Amino acid sequence: MNLGEIKSELALYIQDSSLETYFTQWINSCVTEIANDFSLPYLKTKEPVDLVCVETEWLYDLPNSYMKNLYKAYDENYNKIIIKRSLDDIDNLDIEHTETADNITHVAVRNTQIGIYPMADETIHLWYYKKPTDLATDETELLCIPAQYHSRVVVSKIIAKAYPLLMDLSTQMPHKSLEYWHSRYHSGLFGDASDMGMINCLARTKGVRRTGGRDPLP
Repeated sequence: MNLGEIKSELALYIQDSSLETYFTQWINSCVTEIANDFSLPYLKTKEPVDLVCVETEWLYDLPNSYMKNLYKAYDENYNKIIIKRSLDDIDNLDIEHTETADNITHVAVRNTQIGIYPMADETIHLWYYKKPTDLATDETELLCIPAQYHSRVVVSKIIAKAYPLLMDLSTQMPHKSLEYWHSRYHSGLFGDASDMGMINCLARTKGVRRTGGRDPLP
């Protein structure tokens, strides 16, 4: 579905036109949360993203498109760079961060920053899971989540997450119970007797996996 179609379905369940101004924000926020909870194949970069490094700095901001899971890195000659688990590992290699060389051999990520070892004047190549693109116009298609799960996963998550607000602000009682929307979202993700669910569907082709430790329910 595109943004307009998702908004139209939301309007069927949230029959309060005063809240429609929030729909786009709610949709984009929930898609981002789903992308954070699961490694969606569509968001896995196919081409490297370059990072320019200098021999006087060891810590850099990651590209704006970065969301999570740096899974591959190469130096400018396409020699593989070792990805360490944490910046502490980079500290252990060079606690004072003074060593330089022709090429970077190790990197590590913390939140939105990347540390390198040793420091070098070169451009390194990174592969990671990127942020989903915000749906900006009604014609913009939601691509990172399979279309058959836009309703059961995205719409259900939005309503479950917004449920307390709907109880407080809406002139109409929410459609169905909170438990219903939680159950619908869960079955959309993991399947039920009628459908295998988004996660199993993606895993068959692209090896999607759960990331993070929190419960993906809203």
